[in-house]
Amino acid sequence: MSHPRPLRASALVLPLLALAFSLPACGPADEDPTGGTGGTGNTTTDPGGSGGSGGAGGDTGGMGGTGGTPEPEPQYRKTISGDVTWTVTFDDAAKAAGATDCAYTRHYEGVEDRSAPWLCPSCEIMYLADVQLTAGLDDCFSQVSSAQPNPKEWIGYANGVYFRGAGGPLSEQGTAVVDTTSVQTANQVTGIEASVGGTLGFDVAGTLALGEEEGDPYNGFYPPDMYAAGWPKADPEPYTGNYLLKKGGIVPDGVFKDSLGEPVRLHDFKGSYLVVDMSAMDCPPCQAMASEEEAFVEEMAAQGIEVHVITLLCPSLSNVLGNTTTSMLKSWINKYNLTSPVLADRGWGLSIFEPAIGVDNIGYPSYAVVAPDLTVLDFQTGFGSFDELAAIIQADAQ
Repeated sequence: MSHPRPLRASALVLPLLALAFSLPACGPADEDPTGGTGGTGNTTTDPGGSGGSGGAGGDTGGMGGTGGTPEPEPQYRKTISGDVTWTVTFDDAAKAAGATDCAYTRHYEGVEDRSAPWLCPSCEIMYLADVQLTAGLDDCFSQVSSAQPNPKEWIGYANGVYFRGAGGPLSEQGTAVVDTTSVQTANQVTGIEASVGGTLGFDVAGTLALGEEEGDPYNGFYPPDMYAAGWPKADPEPYTGNYLLKKGGIVPDGVFKDSLGEPVRLHDFKGSYLVVDMSAMDCPPCQAMASEEEAFVEEMAAQGIEVHVITLLCPSLSNVLGNTTTSMLKSWINKYNLTSPVLADRGWGLSIFEPAIGVDNIGYPSYAVVAPDLTVLDFQTGFGSFDELAAIIQADAQ
């Protein structure tokens, strides 16, 4: 795999994976010290962060009906429901500091969601679940985390492995034993630093019942026949590739909501050069990049080169996996007078850029330069100016 070329010294590159840190700019802050919102590392205990659904395209299903009036055939999605309990054991040092062994239980009510396959490419199925901490909030969970429990989580499984995350890349969280009616999960983690000193360990176990209901497994993320905002509509073949970012490979596809609330497919921009970047609203280098974006697009157009800068935006560095609302998207567009699409990220950025750039080097913004045939020309972290991106595009266009 290729490595991103370093930017000039004025570019800001900050790490994302540290579980506890204080930095003045662009790396997301974790909300739960027992896990992580960003990263594909070994967050095998209790990942934090805010949830939210991602986006990826799919077919709407067949049409049926009689009497010359076709009606959509009903769609069905899998469901999951049940409890998982975290039993917490503290060592003697932690107990001497006041910690006590305890347990807390999460109740899950989830539905199948195929809209964000990049969150767990290894999963055979993923569910987006509403989560309620039904026991142990005050006397147990508070001993292991100062954050509020996540109201939503993604969970999935494949080949005997259980995966879990809170809107970003899912990580392995133990075993999954699946039959026709349920999935049983179990996990053990030891040697975690306790907030009072000493260490703690988790013994996790639960059973989730499997079912089915009528509903949309893609959560409404279907691109329209024509975009209300006037975006290009190349309609390429459905994406069947992987979700790895590498030079010479095809940029992974996805569908994301724009400022009109309409699902927009990334690969519909095939035919023009793309700069696909992940940005956070409170990230100074991201703001600097946005402020220079229109001049860059116009300069390229004057040279006869069509370029779209596709911004995948998250609410803030402390909430990189949160829900980017249409009002947030409109605010970003209006502030910088942008004409290229600004879309709600929903975990694509970290899932795609972090494995390619590395957890020690990833930062906001990160971006890929993409050729008209959707081939990745380069990818980088940090922003100095658009000059380097222009040079990459100009060299390819010759």
